[in-house]
Amino acid sequence: MGLKSSGMGLKSAGNYGAKKVLLDKFASSTRTFPTLELARRGMNADRDRTLVVCDGNVMMMQTPSDIDTLGKFVGSMVSQIQLAINAGKHVVVVFDEPENITRAKREEQNARDARRTVRTPVCSVDLVVCPRTDAYDRAALDDPGLNARLLMDHRAARSRFFDAVCVDVLAHFLENMPSTEGWSVTFDGIDARGARRSPEAPRAPGIMSSHPDPWHEILKRATPIGEGDLKLPDVCHLVARWRRKHHSLEKKHRPEATDIVLNMLWTIDTDSFCIELVEQSRRQWEHAKAVEGPDECDTTLLCLREPSRKRKGDSFVTPSRFQCIDMESFHTNVVAYLFGAGSVPEDNDPLVRAATLLFAVALALCGCDFVEVQGLRADLVMPAVRDVVRRFPDQLMEMLAVLSGDAQRTLLARSAVSRVVESYIEHLHNDSSALSVRRRDQASKVNDLQLLRAVWLGSYWSGNEFKDTHAWGFASTAMD
Repeated sequence: MGLKSSGMGLKSAGNYGAKKVLLDKFASSTRTFPTLELARRGMNADRDRTLVVCDGNVMMMQTPSDIDTLGKFVGSMVSQIQLAINAGKHVVVVFDEPENITRAKREEQNARDARRTVRTPVCSVDLVVCPRTDAYDRAALDDPGLNARLLMDHRAARSRFFDAVCVDVLAHFLENMPSTEGWSVTFDGIDARGARRSPEAPRAPGIMSSHPDPWHEILKRATPIGEGDLKLPDVCHLVARWRRKHHSLEKKHRPEATDIVLNMLWTIDTDSFCIELVEQSRRQWEHAKAVEGPDECDTTLLCLREPSRKRKGDSFVTPSRFQCIDMESFHTNVVAYLFGAGSVPEDNDPLVRAATLLFAVALALCGCDFVEVQGLRADLVMPAVRDVVRRFPDQLMEMLAVLSGDAQRTLLARSAVSRVVESYIEHLHNDSSALSVRRRDQASKVNDLQLLRAVWLGSYWSGNEFKDTHAWGFASTAMD
């Protein structure tokens, strides 16, 4: 059993949770593989043309319970990254950047921390079981009495530990790989000083790579991204931009990483269904409208790691595996569901982007890190989105306001989101069961703060973050 991961994702509700509903409804877009390497082969993709982007927070937080020292965490990360290297020539491991995380996410983290029981025992000041803040050094991590799992309970101490682990992991690969050819490992969101950074020095997360050329250039951002979930698609976007920049060069003159056509995203956070759907819609929109560029459009495979499980009262163990979603196929199936198989618009039709955005936000309303409307359930909200897409095209088009990056225009999108809730309530009137009546009454209490949060989230997932989250329905304490 591992530590709890850093993100909840979409709300789990058994057979009615978003993940279960989406995997069942769009089963033709998913396949299960025991390893990432087999998943890549299942896509008929060459390893040399494959990029694996890993959620580093997940890799660190989902380690087995016997991983409790710096050395063991390093060994665990080495093993996991080696699996990624087996699948793709290029591996990028992304981490949250607490220094740059949105205030809305910080609010959710603060609430979660307040609910969690910290396991570090209380003891005298001269017997520190583990660091609880950022003020410690490498010697503290090398202390044989340190329990690193307890350290991970303390968010303030966690980032320096992540830095130290990744510095050692990169050193391992540079020292033990037979050559620097045929692979690269890059960390996005890590301070390369590790635990040797002075306790007084502020943390400076950045790019640390086995192959600084070209990855420092590829992953250069004008604006930092604080949340690892959003880095997953952004890394793919930056690599695609690199590819477009150099596609006209002769093959022998193209720099490294310009021939990537398959992106494999390793995570467990289910909000990636929504984030990657929105991203896939943008990708197909841009490819359809491009007048020049590579003929091939890169393919994204969302790889949700499922842990090994033991049946209660039985010795049988289901091994860990990856539930892999082909995002191009998933996008196609979602769009066909929303518009009807015979009425699907072209990829460059703005209605497609509006519909996928509304679909993603509606799933979020059923419960995620940022917003929840009581009474909404994923399997029941999907038909409500479909109803809005087919019957209210004018309101649907207002969802495109979240792409503008303009706060006043983004507010227009509330109309489409509100219409989904209204349609949801209307459909529940056809069912007089006590549970449906309860859900209808709960959904009827949707308020403007929830709608504000919803359209803020749609904008955030689309790459436009509004910093003043208090104005968008989030608690003012998140501004601290």
